[in-house]
Amino acid sequence: MTVYLDITFLLNCLTDAAALYVTGRLSGLPLEKKRILAASVLGGTYGALCALPGLGTAASFLPQAAAAAVLVRLAFGRREAFLRRLLLFFLLSCAMAGALVAGGRLLLEHDGLSVLAALNWRVFFLAGGSCFIILSFVFRGGARHSAAGQLCRCTLIRRGRTAAVTALLDTGNTLTDGLSGAPVLTAHWEALANLWTPEERAVLSRLETDGAACCLEKLGPGFRLLPYQAVGVRSGLLLCFRADEAVMDRRQLGPVTVALSPTPVSDGGGYAALWGGDAGKEVQRNAA
Repeated sequence: MTVYLDITFLLNCLTDAAALYVTGRLSGLPLEKKRILAASVLGGTYGALCALPGLGTAASFLPQAAAAAVLVRLAFGRREAFLRRLLLFFLLSCAMAGALVAGGRLLLEHDGLSVLAALNWRVFFLAGGSCFIILSFVFRGGARHSAAGQLCRCTLIRRGRTAAVTALLDTGNTLTDGLSGAPVLTAHWEALANLWTPEERAVLSRLETDGAACCLEKLGPGFRLLPYQAVGVRSGLLLCFRADEAVMDRRQLGPVTVALSPTPVSDGGGYAALWGGDAGKEVQRNAA
């Protein structure tokens, strides 16, 4: 059988890029095009190597799982819930690869429909149902909110830097800015990695261990403390900053106060920010 390495490389690049893109969107992570492009090219190269004679062992389960881990690490960096994203990417990659193989068989064979007739539907539905159960269990929160239309894309701009995250429209979130009374966006600090300078990123990496007040002393101007109350917390402090511009699903919100959570705001990873304001109207302009 003739193997065309260029076509194999291209197909693997496209499927890896698509799987990484969907993984990032379902995980509520910012999508860095350069990192995803580099990971997809690496995945395409690995797929082409697997097609070479004598390297068939590289296509077995363990090498494939290790390669998937490298691609996820390269595309999204060192973040929490790595195993969840790895599982999602691996399942998506398997599904896309299966779809490509099935489509190729249907196109190349003269009687392509015979492939469907010979398909073991019991195994097909068992595999599909298992994947659905796994994804529903791991990403149940994000899937439920997505189906209810409660997730939206939020883009923040600060000092010329831009970061995009998935935000949950949480009507129960009543956190407001004490200076202006405007709603506050609460986001996991790591999800806004594109907004930070290297010095700020080093300080914020210790936000959970050192606390907001300690980190504020080490940060430059533009940050302040925001008092809040929550269940089990009589009085707490969140580190916050003022975004120059916020866009919620292409709707301009103007400057918005952003509170930084030291831990992820979603247990399932489907979103990385909480917004309790009205996404359809401009918010009040926060005090500087």
